[in-house]
Amino acid sequence: MRTRGAWVVIAAVLVSAAAWQVDAHKPITSPYTFTEDVLPILRDRCAACHVAGGVAPMALTTAEETIPWGESIRIELIAGHMPPWAAISNGARVRHAEGLSARELNVLLTWVTGGTPINAPPPAAAPAGAEWKLGAPDALVALPEMTVGAEEADVTKEFVLPLDANAGRPLRAVDLRPGTPSLVRSARVSLKTAAAAGDIERLLALWVPGDTPVALPSGVGYDVPRDAELVVRVRYKKTWEHEREVMRDRSEVGLYFAAEAPQPLRTMTFPVAPRNQAEPGVAQGVVAGRPLGAAVRVLSIYPTALTAGARIRIDAIPPEGLRQRLIEFSARPGWDRRYAFEMPVDLPRGTQLSVSAAWEGETAMPSGGGELVVLNVVPLPSR
Repeated sequence: MRTRGAWVVIAAVLVSAAAWQVDAHKPITSPYTFTEDVLPILRDRCAACHVAGGVAPMALTTAEETIPWGESIRIELIAGHMPPWAAISNGARVRHAEGLSARELNVLLTWVTGGTPINAPPPAAAPAGAEWKLGAPDALVALPEMTVGAEEADVTKEFVLPLDANAGRPLRAVDLRPGTPSLVRSARVSLKTAAAAGDIERLLALWVPGDTPVALPSGVGYDVPRDAELVVRVRYKKTWEHEREVMRDRSEVGLYFAAEAPQPLRTMTFPVAPRNQAEPGVAQGVVAGRPLGAAVRVLSIYPTALTAGARIRIDAIPPEGLRQRLIEFSARPGWDRRYAFEMPVDLPRGTQLSVSAAWEGETAMPSGGGELVVLNVVPLPSR
């Protein structure tokens, strides 16, 4: 007896085959071709995930792979879902968070709706890679082997690992290299210690496939107490191609040490009180704010679990100046990541910070209170 999952796969194959036949008879109206115009965009912007053996449910590295998904590509682009972590910042560039440019969107949308022409044999697809994007780490911490059973599709596992001789050494960056790239969907790397954290940052990394880690600038580091242990929370999720398989993974965490005695990275949070939970589809929002009692340098920002599915806007109003939009982004569930500024943003004492979160569509605003976002900052000298 066929399982429901098997029928889903069969249906997807038939739909894709039908789409290929329909596309093959479309009139060619696009001035763009796959090899010359579309492939460079997919290679540079999408192939970190959409590659054979990658975490995405389909590869987009050849015309044969891409054409059957033309309508899905059009829908996702129009909805603004890809890339999944695009952010807008008023004058302060956010690293590795650029959305597709107007030209890139035009090329892709014109190609998928204009007959998907190909002008040369496509190149062979590159295998899914998992190289260290910051170069070789100073130290490696191997995770235990994880097995995801044939009947399991989406599993989250937390590992607590000793740092041994690496404890007590401040860090400038942390990265993760998945053993099985098609299985590892996301990871959260933090520190567990008996030492009081206060406003000291204990979250070392929010890893998602396709993202590039950002090292802290010189003179700043993640404080690592001598009793600290590494906590790695990994989400494993199969793609439809592997849904009935037993899969295994053994990922590694790469540690990059900072110079001796750097200034510790700190956190600034924005709490909101509990409130009545809204129904999905009903637009709801909250606003939180705080004045700065001292000047700070903002290095990065990341959302909390409370804001999953919300549109986040963070504004700064200096004592003598106009409101400035620091960043605006959608906190898409399953794509938690840290947004780092290309050039850190200095805010003087007395600046009023305002954070708004708006939920709409299928995601409802949570009823419980908590923190909206976390700003990573370092104090600036008093003037």
